Amino acid sequence: MPRLSRPAARRAVAVVVAAAAASASAGCAVSPVVNQYSTELQYAPSDGAQGYFPLSETDADGPGTSLMIRNALLIGPEADGPAQLYGVLVNDDPEEVTVTISGPGDLRAEVVVPGRSSVPLGEQQTEQLGSQSLPAGAEVTGTLLADPVDAVPGELVPVTMALGDQVLEIQTPLLNGSLPEYQTLVPTDASTTPGVG
Repeated sequence: MPRLSRPAARRAVAVVVAAAAASASAGCAVSPVVNQYSTELQYAPSDGAQGYFPLSETDADGPGTSLMIRNALLIGPEADGPAQLYGVLVNDDPEEVTVTISGPGDLRAEVVVPGRSSVPLGEQQTEQLGSQSLPAGAEVTGTLLADPVDAVPGELVPVTMALGDQVLEIQTPLLNGSLPEYQTLVPTDASTTPGVG
């Protein structure tokens, strides 16, 4: 077997090292075409369910608008007992919208969400927000209390939201007060726990 000269051996080693480095770094693409940036992923950052109603489409004047449902959840003390609906409706359109909410038991409410504002759902939640009360023009009528909820904590309960002719059924988690952050939100008695009204 012929022996390589010293410069030829160095070149051969350099080629092998370069090929190894190129193959090792081939999976490290930074392009969003290959690897989506994690900050662009849509996800629910809390225990509640999410949803949205498109209000306008993207056009030459700017991006489309929507009414977003954020962190919708039911909190109740026990199986088949009362459960309060919590969450936030966020309207990024300049026009006011009215959402009709219905669910198990007597859960029936109508929520007016002014343009470019958000409305929290659930009386205790509004009280806990302190200085962040309902925005001017917002209105919640009816009850956000499902009594009975006809489910056990841990199940998903369908809650229907309607905006005009658009209808969205949200599979809403039913939670109890086992987590400290929810203990003060558990309704104690259907007759003494009002909805927002």
